[in-house]
Amino acid sequence: MPDSVDRRRARSRELHRTVAARILQDPERALSLAHQYLARMAQDRHVRYYIEEWTRWLERPVPEICHLLADDNSEYAEALRRMSPFLGVITQAERDAIYRRYAVDRRESPSR
Repeated sequence: MPDSVDRRRARSRELHRTVAARILQDPERALSLAHQYLARMAQDRHVRYYIEEWTRWLERPVPEICHLLADDNSEYAEALRRMSPFLGVITQAERDAIYRRYAVDRRESPSR
């Protein structure tokens, strides 16, 4: 079974593949939600780098954004996915289903 870091990365990638599919279905709505989220994040100076990076990315063509979200395995892409502005693009039910698939079965873990 993969360790927790690998599991979190795989879960994040699957979440963002789902987001990418939603962006392709309705780019205007998805990008609008992302811009709104970035505007709310702007109050936090600790995430300024991510706001600037995502603002630049949201100006790129949709296929490039989707590639970053779903297929790019670089450290840079992983960092951006951790601060993704696409909150609300997928439903809570979709998010919950993905989290359940990557949940650790506590019975398999040693208690000590």
